[in-house]
Amino acid sequence: MPMNYFTMWGMLILMAFGAVGGSLYHGNVLGSVGDAYPSDPAQRHALQHCGEMDVQFSRFSASDRDACYRAVLSAAAHASSNPAAKW
Repeated sequence: MPMNYFTMWGMLILMAFGAVGGSLYHGNVLGSVGDAYPSDPAQRHALQHCGEMDVQFSRFSASDRDACYRAVLSAAAHASSNPAAKW
Protein backbone atom coordinates (compact mmCIF):
# COMPACT_ATOMS: atom_id res chain seq x y z
CA MET A 1 0.00 0.00 0.00
CA PRO A 2 1.31 3.42 -0.81
CA MET A 3 2.23 5.88 1.89
CA ASN A 4 -0.47 8.34 0.74
CA TYR A 5 -3.16 5.83 1.76
CA PHE A 6 -1.88 5.71 5.34
CA THR A 7 -1.40 9.46 5.42
CA MET A 8 -4.99 10.03 4.29
CA TRP A 9 -6.46 7.69 6.93
CA GLY A 10 -4.18 9.08 9.60
CA MET A 11 -5.31 12.62 8.85
CA LEU A 12 -8.99 11.56 8.85
CA ILE A 13 -8.58 9.90 12.25
CA LEU A 14 -6.81 12.99 13.63
CA MET A 15 -9.61 15.24 12.33
CA ALA A 16 -12.25 13.01 13.93
CA PHE A 17 -10.43 13.08 17.28
CA GLY A 18 -10.05 16.85 16.97
CA ALA A 19 -13.76 17.34 16.28
CA VAL A 20 -14.84 15.16 19.19
CA GLY A 21 -12.21 16.54 21.55
CA GLY A 22 -12.96 20.13 20.61
CA SER A 23 -16.67 19.74 21.23
CA LEU A 24 -16.01 18.09 24.60
CA TYR A 25 -13.46 20.71 25.63
CA HIS A 26 -15.35 23.80 24.50
CA GLY A 27 -18.84 22.69 25.43
CA ASN A 28 -21.91 22.04 23.40
CA VAL A 29 -21.32 22.93 19.76
CA LEU A 30 -25.00 22.70 18.85
CA GLY A 31 -25.84 25.02 21.74
CA SER A 32 -23.51 27.62 20.27
CA VAL A 33 -25.27 27.40 16.93
CA GLY A 34 -28.63 27.67 18.70
CA ASP A 35 -27.43 30.81 20.48
CA ALA A 36 -26.30 32.32 17.18
CA TYR A 37 -29.72 31.63 15.61
CA PRO A 38 -32.25 32.19 18.42
CA SER A 39 -35.91 31.21 18.18
CA ASP A 40 -37.08 34.55 19.62
CA PRO A 41 -38.10 36.82 16.70
CA ALA A 42 -36.89 40.01 18.44
CA GLN A 43 -33.45 38.50 19.04
CA ARG A 44 -33.27 37.19 15.45
CA HIS A 45 -34.15 40.65 14.14
CA ALA A 46 -31.58 42.28 16.45
CA LEU A 47 -28.79 39.96 15.27
CA GLN A 48 -29.72 40.53 11.64
CA HIS A 49 -29.73 44.29 12.18
CA CYS A 50 -26.35 44.24 13.90
CA GLY A 51 -24.89 42.12 11.11
CA GLU A 52 -26.11 44.60 8.51
CA MET A 53 -24.79 47.61 10.42
CA ASP A 54 -21.32 46.31 11.42
CA VAL A 55 -19.12 44.13 9.22
CA GLN A 56 -17.02 43.16 12.26
CA PHE A 57 -20.07 41.76 14.09
CA SER A 58 -20.05 37.99 14.66
CA ARG A 59 -23.24 36.31 15.80
CA PHE A 60 -21.12 33.38 17.04
CA SER A 61 -19.39 35.62 19.60
CA ALA A 62 -21.24 35.76 22.93
CA SER A 63 -19.91 39.25 23.70
CA ASP A 64 -21.01 40.57 20.29
CA ARG A 65 -24.49 39.07 20.75
CA ASP A 66 -24.82 40.58 24.24
CA ALA A 67 -23.74 44.02 23.02
CA CYS A 68 -26.14 43.75 20.10
CA TYR A 69 -29.07 42.78 22.33
CA ARG A 70 -28.29 45.64 24.71
CA ALA A 71 -28.15 48.18 21.88
CA VAL A 72 -31.02 47.05 19.67
CA LEU A 73 -33.48 45.57 22.14
CA SER A 74 -33.11 48.39 24.67
CA ALA A 75 -33.61 50.96 21.88
CA ALA A 76 -36.73 49.13 20.72
CA ALA A 77 -38.08 48.95 24.28
CA HIS A 78 -37.38 52.66 24.78
CA ALA A 79 -39.16 53.55 21.52
CA SER A 80 -42.20 51.45 22.37
CA SER A 81 -42.49 53.00 25.84
CA ASN A 82 -42.21 56.57 24.50
CA PRO A 83 -45.32 57.42 22.44
CA ALA A 84 -43.84 60.73 21.30
CA ALA A 85 -40.98 58.88 19.57
CA LYS A 86 -43.45 57.18 17.23
CA TRP A 87 -44.58 60.45 15.67
